[in-house]
Amino acid sequence: MNIAKEINEVWELVNETSLLLSQTSVKNHYADHVTTLQRWLQHCPVNQAILHEARNALKELRKRLRFEGYDLSMGKYKLIFDGFHNDEVFGKFKRMVLYIDINNMLYWITGDANHQELGQMLEKRISLLPCHNLIGKHYLWFMWTRTTLTISGAASESMRSYIELKAYAEADSLKFLSYLKKLR
Repeated sequence: MNIAKEINEVWELVNETSLLLSQTSVKNHYADHVTTLQRWLQHCPVNQAILHEARNALKELRKRLRFEGYDLSMGKYKLIFDGFHNDEVFGKFKRMVLYIDINNMLYWITGDANHQELGQMLEKRISLLPCHNLIGKHYLWFMWTRTTLTISGAASESMRSYIELKAYAEADSLKFLSYLKKLR
């Protein structure tokens, strides 16, 4: 491989990793590591050894992020919270009930039934699990458009609960999106 192409590939990996980290709650933990790699690439004479070491360090960092529950393929996706909507958005948005347990596991259900009925169905499913200490119950509308997940509160969602969910999700939007990857 020619050295210029390899330099570009390593820089792309550094930039992509930096963008991914900016969407996580662990960004401060790894920020110095990424900054160090950027300095290496900027200030050291470029040679195969430095490129190889930088690439390996980035691969290891990304491996740790995956181990911590991040789906790195979701890094190009965006999360938007869009206030509240009522049943008039049915068809454009879909109904979802989302529960969060004490271990930050997310459980969700979607469907055409009203939010209360969906909530009851989800509670029945969760009650069969060995540990299900719920700390958040949310009645929501959602819509995927290409690379954006838009979430809105339903009429049965309290403003306080919605604000708490928004803060929770935005604190670690990459992990939140990773949990909801299969939501459609």
